[in-house]
Amino acid sequence: MKNIRFTDSDKELIEMIIDYQNNHGLTSFVSAVRKLCKDALEIEKIRH
Repeated sequence: MKNIRFTDSDKELIEMIIDYQNNHGLTSFVSAVRKLCKDALEIEKIRH
């Protein structure tokens, strides 16, 4: 298992992810990050 640390400069990003989590009914911050990453990778795949 890997751990990550956010810095003060990540505060806005964290808030955006928490908003995304709440708006999509996701149960955890990690599930929101996973969904965002999967969606972004799929979009990138489609674009290329």
